[in-house]
This record gives sequence, structure tokens and C-alpha cells, in this order.
Amino acid sequence: MSTAVTSDIDKGFVYGLRQSLSIVVGYVPVAVTFGILATQFGISFWEAGLMSCFVFAGASQFIAIEMIHQGATAWVIGLTTLIINIRHVLMSLSVVHFFPERTLPWSLGLAQGLTDETFVLNSRILKEVVGEEQRRRIMLGINSGAFASWVVFTILGGLIGKWLPVQFSGFQFALLALFIILTVSSLSKKNLMTYLLAGTLAVVFKLLLPGKIYLILSVVLAAGIGALWQRRDAQNRQVNDQL
Repeated sequence: MSTAVTSDIDKGFVYGLRQSLSIVVGYVPVAVTFGILATQFGISFWEAGLMSCFVFAGASQFIAIEMIHQGATAWVIGLTTLIINIRHVLMSLSVVHFFPERTLPWSLGLAQGLTDETFVLNSRILKEVVGEEQRRRIMLGINSGAFASWVVFTILGGLIGKWLPVQFSGFQFALLALFIILTVSSLSKKNLMTYLLAGTLAVVFKLLLPGKIYLILSVVLAAGIGALWQRRDAQNRQVNDQL
């Protein structure tokens, strides 16, 4: 690792905050759009801001305001959001090994900022960082930048939607595009086969299974098989080193 990179990582929170700009660029138009749509569905700009602050779930928020507009109950909205975001359990399990000595306050704080985009960016950066304290501060910086931009620009969008007759459609797909870009940037020779396996299994399970369970099954199986592949490769390298 170069001296320049080491110096940046030593800055911890500031370094993470700068890295979050790649996410912020994608979040801004989506958050503004959410704020505009929320006000058009009868939600005030400050209610939209509070939703982004406490929920912070991107696509689930778009679905939630549509369900609110249609008169769905809180239980139905909550259950729908839970099903959509169940993948966060897997993402949390994937990053928890970076923090073996974590405390409950740190765990809660970092978990609040975990999204598809911050997960991919943190996974790519943290594996190059030595020391749990540094990893905590870098992840806090990445998550804080993404979180703050989502909340602030949601409120801005709500204010725009309140005073101007703006009509937007299709911007919710920007989150998916951002996630794909960040995922592609994290590809390497070591994990390429795991990604390909996950995609293949997702297509097969989609054809065979109803609902969204195919996403969870494909990720779990691909991650498990990928871990076995890496373990086998590590054992083979150890054997070759001993010969």
C-alpha cells in the first residue's frame, strides 16, 4: 500500500466521508425525487424527511408512500418493508467480521447506515484497512455521508414538491443503477465466480419459486459455495507452500 493511501486511511472518518461522495452523487436525484413524490401523495416535507431519517431504505420508501396513498395499514406497510429489506441481515453478517470487538452503540450506529450502496463500498474499502478502530471510523464516515445526503435532499425535494408543480417518473431506478456500478467496481478474480454463480442461481430460482425468496436463496448458496472455494484454495496454497 502506498504512503498516500495509508495517510488517507489514517484519517478515518474524513477519509470515509470523502469516499461516500460516489454514493452521494447517486443519492441526490433519487432523494429529491422521493421528496417530490411524497408531497404529491399528501405527505408533508418534514414527514418525508423523518421517513428518510428513521427508515433510510431507498426503494422501500417509494413503495411505502405509494401504499400510504392507497390506504394500506401500518402493519401491511411494515411487513412489506421487512420482506423487501430482509437481505440486510445477510449484508450485516457479511461485514460484521470486520469488527470483532464491536460494542452495542457502535453496532447500532453502523447498522443504521447500512444500505446496498454503503455495503458494497464498505466491503471494498474495509478489507484494505488494518485495525478495527480505523475501520469503524471509515465506515462511520461513509455511512454518515450517504445518510446525511439522503435526508437533506429528501427535505429539499419535499420543499420543491410543495411549491412547484414538478412531475418525475422512473428516478427510483437510479438506486439500482448505482448499486450495479458499485458492485461491478468491487469485482475481482477472487470473487468473480461467486458473483456469476449468484446471478445464475437467481435466474433459475426466479423461474421456479414465487415471490422474492429466490434472491435470498441465491445469495446464501452462492456465498456459501464461494466461501468453500476460497477455503479450498487457501488449503491448497498451504499444501503447496509446505512442499
